[in-house]
Amino acid sequence: MKRYKLGLICGRFSPIHNGHKMIIDKSLEICDRTLVFVGSAQESGTLRNPFSADFRIDLLRKIYSENRKLRIEKLDDMTNEYDINSLWGQYVIDKTIECEGRKADAIISGNDESRKDWFSAGQMKNVKEVLLDRRMISISATKLRGYILIGDLRAWKRYVPNEIIPEFDRVREELLKSKIYSLILDEMGENLSIENYEKIYSIYEKEDKKIKMSNI
Repeated sequence: MKRYKLGLICGRFSPIHNGHKMIIDKSLEICDRTLVFVGSAQESGTLRNPFSADFRIDLLRKIYSENRKLRIEKLDDMTNEYDINSLWGQYVIDKTIECEGRKADAIISGNDESRKDWFSAGQMKNVKEVLLDRRMISISATKLRGYILIGDLRAWKRYVPNEIIPEFDRVREELLKSKIYSLILDEMGENLSIENYEKIYSIYEKEDKKIKMSNI
């Protein structure tokens, strides 16, 4: 595969899991440098972003602290994480140039969350979108937060990089500092299944999106 000068990865890493690691590792393999933006950096304690950006970055650095080809930076939302509009792509490009002095020539993501639609055809000129098959690692941060919430250490060990397996108790403690996750846990009652979590979570997420988009 062709090598690229600068790979760009955007995600919220709330928290990082093996799917994220697959994407970062691929970028490190094919790019001279990799810039990782930790998105929604202005949020913490919320439904989709219960962990602070500093906490999320701390977990990332436990995995990649010795890699000088990798740069991790915070990226605030323009409005909120649901609002991806025509200005968002330029915002990401500007922040990339601010950090690295150049545009990325490769954007790496999972094929379930293509980043190409963020940018115009002109913005994507000379930029390669590298899509990885996320079916290889079937986990999302939303579902992982569910496993953390119900105390499923076995699932945690299965879906996160080895370097942060010992962090389970700290991550769960941080998650429960978010009032909304304490509410979800209370609503689950004795049915501490991942299916029940996902059902309750989806209701909260619809309301969360409705409120945030109405405030734009």
